[in-house]
Amino acid sequence: MDEGEPQPGFGGILTRLLRHRRTDAGRLSSASGIPEAELRTVVRGAPPSPGQLDALAAALGLHTEDLHVMAGVPVPDAHSRWDPAGRARTVSLLKVTMALPPDQRDRVHRLVGELPREPVTGPSEPVRVSYPRRGGSGALLVNLLCGNRLGHSVPSGAMALALLTRGRVYPAASTVNGIGRGRVPLTPELVAGFAVTLGMDPGDLAAITGVELPEPSQPTDPLTQEMARLLWNCRHLTAAQARQAYDTATSLPVAVPEDAPEEDWNRVHRRYGTWWGAPRG
Repeated sequence: MDEGEPQPGFGGILTRLLRHRRTDAGRLSSASGIPEAELRTVVRGAPPSPGQLDALAAALGLHTEDLHVMAGVPVPDAHSRWDPAGRARTVSLLKVTMALPPDQRDRVHRLVGELPREPVTGPSEPVRVSYPRRGGSGALLVNLLCGNRLGHSVPSGAMALALLTRGRVYPAASTVNGIGRGRVPLTPELVAGFAVTLGMDPGDLAAITGVELPEPSQPTDPLTQEMARLLWNCRHLTAAQARQAYDTATSLPVAVPEDAPEEDWNRVHRRYGTWWGAPRG
């Protein structure tokens, strides 16, 4: 899609996605429970209701909140009230957790999953569409990443892209902002990088954005898929809960022996002249 070209309407996005998946509105109607005639009006451009988006998300295997952003429909309060201060440590938590062995990563996942969803008692920052639709598909991608996962923090979005793509995509915060405003054109590399970080199928995201990816596409790393799930699951943590998860993760690395070969250890951080990390393998 050309730089600055407006996003297609939700019906256009849905049409592209169905075409990519080699299915149609009739099958999606059966899977979602939405009457076919009703669904076809959405495909033709009628604004979808929140209830329709909930049903479509379940049928398509996408997050409800993400589908609301694609449609430009406000996310219901039950889905959107969360503490933006809890996002401050999310990328740091991901960075530490990626370096841990599987059993210790499982411990972090369990902790995040078991933390109760606490009610928001003060002003909250609801999930919203931050970049206007005239920013094109770039605006959509940045809204999905920064708005739905990282408390609207563009610098955190840039860091998450670099981390989960293992440096294959390494944008500055200004570049991510430019993508959201439609000033930086989307490339296949950027779309693939957003797909990894969002935990979405690259082919799906290519269809949604209209940016063709090279064939064959690079296989997705299971570890980055796991971290994309953790990124999503952290979105409802309060600041105190995010700090608890981060402190737990940082307590797990051990001191790396001074003569340890570089290829045998994941080094997390250096303190008082000693590297702390976890053995690979």
